[in-house]
Amino acid sequence: MQYQRGRRVRDDVWVFGVISTEHHPCRGYFEVVRRRDRATLTQILQRVLLPGSEIHTDDWGAYRNLHLYVPNVNIHRTVVHQNNFVDPVTGIHTQEAESAWARLKYYVKREKGIRQADVQDFLDEQMWRDWRGLNAVFVNVLALVSNYYPL
Repeated sequence: MQYQRGRRVRDDVWVFGVISTEHHPCRGYFEVVRRRDRATLTQILQRVLLPGSEIHTDDWGAYRNLHLYVPNVNIHRTVVHQNNFVDPVTGIHTQEAESAWARLKYYVKREKGIRQADVQDFLDEQMWRDWRGLNAVFVNVLALVSNYYPL
């Protein structure tokens, strides 16, 4: 290293996400993971997917034959991004997932980054806002408080 300059080594934070396209904009479940292997991802999918779920993924290796590893998966469709972003035969795509990642990254950039230790807290807040309503945060907090402290 010369002149106190060099390549910065950083620990990447991996986030695994599951997107529900039943809502517009889509809503998701996001979790920080240490590993991106099949064992880690299938445990999350088994926990968050409803029985009989249909999922769409890219062709990454950990997703291959998911129906064999996750009993909740009824149908698994894949798009190979090397060939195209929307499968011309089935119409399968992962655009909603890409949109959700872009939205999360926008918030991270707006805050000029997030400490690694705070990433899961950030994701939890964003999920809560997506599922409970971004514009009704105060009303939602009051509703939750009243569950724990009834009048």
